[in-house]
Amino acid sequence: MSVSVYSHLKTQIISCIDEMLTIEAIRGCPCEELREKIEENTFNLVVVGQFKRGKTSLINALLGADILPVAVVPLTSIVTIMKYGEALRVNVLFNDGRTAEIKPESLPEYVTEKGNPKNIKDVSEVVITYPSPYLKDGVRLIDTPGVGSIYEHNTDVAYQYLPKSDAVLFLLSVDQPMSMAELDFLKDVREYSSKIFFLLNKADYLNERDLQESIEFSKGVLKETMGADVRIFPISARLALEGKVSGDGDMLKKSRLPEFSEVLNRFLIEEKGRVLILSVVNSLLRILSQARFELELEIKSLSTPIDELQKKISVFETKKQEVLLEKRDFDILLDGETKRLTVDVLDADITKFRKELIAQEQVHLEEQFARSKSLSSKELKAALEQMIIEHVRQAFNIWRAIEDDKLAKAFEAICRRFVVKIDDAVDSLLNFSSDLFEIPYEAIKTEALWSTKSRFYYKFKEQPGGIEIAASSLMLALPKFIGDKIILKKMQDYLIRAIDLQLGRAGNDFEERIQKSKLDFMWEMLRRIEATIEGISTAIEKGMAQRSRGEKEVEETKQALLEMSQKLNETGNRLMQIKEQAV
Repeated sequence: MSVSVYSHLKTQIISCIDEMLTIEAIRGCPCEELREKIEENTFNLVVVGQFKRGKTSLINALLGADILPVAVVPLTSIVTIMKYGEALRVNVLFNDGRTAEIKPESLPEYVTEKGNPKNIKDVSEVVITYPSPYLKDGVRLIDTPGVGSIYEHNTDVAYQYLPKSDAVLFLLSVDQPMSMAELDFLKDVREYSSKIFFLLNKADYLNERDLQESIEFSKGVLKETMGADVRIFPISARLALEGKVSGDGDMLKKSRLPEFSEVLNRFLIEEKGRVLILSVVNSLLRILSQARFELELEIKSLSTPIDELQKKISVFETKKQEVLLEKRDFDILLDGETKRLTVDVLDADITKFRKELIAQEQVHLEEQFARSKSLSSKELKAALEQMIIEHVRQAFNIWRAIEDDKLAKAFEAICRRFVVKIDDAVDSLLNFSSDLFEIPYEAIKTEALWSTKSRFYYKFKEQPGGIEIAASSLMLALPKFIGDKIILKKMQDYLIRAIDLQLGRAGNDFEERIQKSKLDFMWEMLRRIEATIEGISTAIEKGMAQRSRGEKEVEETKQALLEMSQKLNETGNRLMQIKEQAV
């Protein structure tokens, strides 16, 4: 399935959803939610690699425009996310929750090491919208700082988005041999991302024979790290950008980028796009199947003898009570599962992370202390405090991204198990009713996903009380060698307090999100059971109510219900055609 076919199928599904919203027989349809799922589905392509490999140039080449700044020195220091928008707009997100729109020409002031050294502006990320066809079907390109440069914090930032990637584009270059730092980073990338594409940039620097030699050398080195043969795509980001901007098809072909783009797009569609389409289509088919059953039940109620219908209703009421009892059991079981997730996964991870981070940062603190002894006591205290803030923030950025992904996947696994259980309960009720009222029903399996956004923010500084201020003043008045030792001890205590403060906020945030997600999920799932019971009961009641009217009105009602059933069948057929194309 190509990108164009995928885009066409998405459009067809949205058309079916619009149609379903007009059909009276479909009650309480979560169609808007399904529309949002398919419209907002994104493919996160994270571009990583050592500094000066050409990551930013590659993104510009994929977009076909000079959007991101490039230079001859290590440049990118902040993660930049490119997504589709009707116009070029740049929004800067800060760690304290603020957002500011800036002019595109001001971008270097926020994302480069020169304009924002060591991220003194406290930028979280930059989001750029641009009307590129490449981004239109949900692709998001994420530019990360280069690893292995003299700016250690850039390497830390590069880790943040790996857990959220659908694919990682790992960029190499023909003009620089692979370094140990690059290979060490690759080992970590492999832990976080299930799909890595290797690109060898600046392929136009070499003739064909030397290029093949470079490819084979890189393959050999990568095989040792990856434990298997890898495919390397030689490209020229420079030629690709020039070819797209000038409309020179020959130059674009010479860049070899189109060959890689075709492979990448095929992967994205097959691995994620097809799964999404089938999931949404199955959800819609299930809704149609239930609506069709309720229509048939209402039609049946118009003609079944009253005595026979009342006996069947009595039997149905008994079954309904069984299902409602089962519904209460689901709530208890899900609550137990989410509590285990908090204790066995989150609490254990927090304990492990705290121990490792304190040990690591105490070493960094002592190293910084040794390097800064020439500073005055006041300057030394400020320098150590700033280092702690920067290091702890970077560490938490990385840990949060990894933990968020881990908890989301664990929660989704719980949800999938409960979807099966609840769908089985709904299907048992529908199948029971199908046999009882002699009306066919087709059960279709669906799935659910978890998606809640974090409200997490950082908090480092607390207002010092009078004792701490007095102690600080006294400390600064002591001989320097004594004052410095006190400063180091106070900063070691401050380090632990800072880490514990962030862990407390992060832990509470994750627990709150898990709890909210559990409640949202359970409400949605139990609503399925209640809606099914209500749908069956309402269909019978409507049929019985119509019987008190004249024969002509009953026939008119039957005809209207049959026409509605025909609409359901037509929409169902369209969805089945979409499903066949996606498989």
